[in-house]
Amino acid sequence: MVLKVLGSSSQGNCYILENKNEALIIEAGVRFIEVKKALGFDIRKVSGCLITHQHNDHAKYIKAMVESGFPTLALEEVWTAKGVTGSRAYCIERGKGYRFGRFKVLPFDACHDVPCVGYLIDHPETGRIMFLTDSCMCEYVFPGLNQVMIECNYSDAKLVEAINAGRTLPSQRERLMTSHMELNTCKGFLCANDLTNVANIVLLHLSDNNSDEKNFVSEIERQTGKVVYAAHTGLEIELDRI
Repeated sequence: MVLKVLGSSSQGNCYILENKNEALIIEAGVRFIEVKKALGFDIRKVSGCLITHQHNDHAKYIKAMVESGFPTLALEEVWTAKGVTGSRAYCIERGKGYRFGRFKVLPFDACHDVPCVGYLIDHPETGRIMFLTDSCMCEYVFPGLNQVMIECNYSDAKLVEAINAGRTLPSQRERLMTSHMELNTCKGFLCANDLTNVANIVLLHLSDNNSDEKNFVSEIERQTGKVVYAAHTGLEIELDRI
């Protein structure tokens, strides 16, 4: 199974899990033509699409997903905000699991400034993937993880540095603290979970102004002893279980 990153920033987020027979799209924050290109225009292989929340960098192109016939899963607030309806628009029911082809999906609550979810995604090739972005914390511990895709948006030190340099507005600090995941919070989540069978850790949604990709990857590699990537447009990696 290949993970393709089409975007992982405030400019747009989209990820594709793909093998030769099927694909699952996570987020609809990049132009649909880019999704089709990444799939080699073979959109018939798409089993479904998952959306975490209503902000445009995650859901701007959700209508295109539904109109293309992809079963698309999102919170009721997302469908209302985007004004999208249809037989392929699936509204999340708390505590319910879903199946898209061979992908099994379980949403869980995230902590953002609008209603938001993360996803546990199970597939025979990848094992269990934990996907969480745009969340200041995670209230859960997950057994049996094989892959971790988690936001690591900023560090307090880099944020203060950016504010002092005038690159980030001081008012942003309070919002970030209640809507996005800080480096030490990310490290705390990884420490709290059993990573024995985790093959890959992918850091999501790093801030342009308030992060340090090389340092973040290095710190989490040292802590976990795992292979760690920072998601960026064009990244492709194999997500196979150990």
